[in-house]
Amino acid sequence: MACPNCGDALLTSAATGRKRADQLPESIHCKTCEIEYPTVNYGHASIPWMFPDSELAHLEWSARYRGFLQQVSNEHNSLNRALNDSRLTTVGRQRVKHTLRAKREQRRQISDLLAPIGLDADDLVPAMTHVLEQSLPKNQGLLSYHDNVFRDWAWNNGENEALLSGVEGLLAADPRDSLGALLTLGAGAGRLSYDIHRLFAPDLSVLLDLNPLLLSLAAKIIQGDEVKLYEFPIAPIDADATAVLQKCAAPEQIEISDGGNFRFVLGDAARPPFAAGSFDTVVTPWLIDILPDDLRHFLPQINKLLPVGGLWVNTGSLAFFNADPCCRYSEKEVFELVESNGFDIVGVDHRTIPYLQSPHSAHGRTERIVSFAARKRRDVVPSRQTAVVPEWIRDTTLKVPATVAFTIASSRHLLTAQVLAAIDGKRSVKAIAGLVAREYDLSLEECVHVVRRVLMDIQ
Repeated sequence: MACPNCGDALLTSAATGRKRADQLPESIHCKTCEIEYPTVNYGHASIPWMFPDSELAHLEWSARYRGFLQQVSNEHNSLNRALNDSRLTTVGRQRVKHTLRAKREQRRQISDLLAPIGLDADDLVPAMTHVLEQSLPKNQGLLSYHDNVFRDWAWNNGENEALLSGVEGLLAADPRDSLGALLTLGAGAGRLSYDIHRLFAPDLSVLLDLNPLLLSLAAKIIQGDEVKLYEFPIAPIDADATAVLQKCAAPEQIEISDGGNFRFVLGDAARPPFAAGSFDTVVTPWLIDILPDDLRHFLPQINKLLPVGGLWVNTGSLAFFNADPCCRYSEKEVFELVESNGFDIVGVDHRTIPYLQSPHSAHGRTERIVSFAARKRRDVVPSRQTAVVPEWIRDTTLKVPATVAFTIASSRHLLTAQVLAAIDGKRSVKAIAGLVAREYDLSLEECVHVVRRVLMDIQ
């Protein structure tokens, strides 16, 4: 491992108060920049918290945890109000009561899972929450990819086997005798890493993800614990399926210990906390197209992790929903970028697989995935990465740039504020639209539509 701030590998285990040599470390210390990285313990799994700014990352995940608690509270209030609604039939009332009980239990389940991390600490400054959240990807909430947990460890519907088949042939074609040290970036709830470890027996498997809920679930389940969690299907097939208590368990336990060959790390895949050439094989499942930064900044990081001759295997979709049209790469462009960053493409696999097809939901889809293997042929110099959080947000003394995006957002939020300010309990939608029409010199019909849209989005 290496410090994600300075890149130095001079890390030591700081275990204040340890009485036995086999006890798990309490933190990891960087001798160069004097930063402490805490560890989170789940049974025999010691998970280092290796974010570049560990305290800021803790605040951000605390904000997401509190957001989850607030969301659950709002859902409780909504469900309790529904119980008093005369429109509910007997069956409908049973459905709402069942969902309400499940939501209450879900809150306890998630809180218990996150207890070792201490996200409910009182050191969060509420006024900073919105800004802090922006330094993690916006689409990475606490329950992001929550259904992947059930796909990985509960449904047993063939999806895991289908995804494994996309990379199995590429890994099996590797002329090396062993995968050596294997790193999975963006491991999520860990099933693909688990399956590869059982099938190919690498010397070491390391799973990295930035979501503490997903990685803690992976750690508990893979070392043999059965975890009960409620699933809330998108389109439940009947009233009982609105909330389903799932038993998440691994087919076979993998022994996990402080000195074992199956490890977990909490960190950012875009800034992996490992020294150059630390791994013989790197796997990235469903990752490269959802990173907030440009792919061309990420590829040198993959290159750095591998020695010359090392293998990178990517699998998943290539759906780059980037705001910048230049970064919405096609498959051919991805391969060009991979090869220009010191790799040779040595294998490609296309197949269509089922994706998140819950047996309790009428909703499900298929995905056409692209799996490819690339062998490193030369080193490349890492490019300067674009920070997810602009420096002028971190440094409050810098000037905020007057961008087009801010101008557009200002107009949108100003209009929303004006519509809300006009609500006095007496004015109708048409009356409020009349005020807006006079302010912006627009037609009444246009403004009625705008006011309706604003109110519908907020209610």
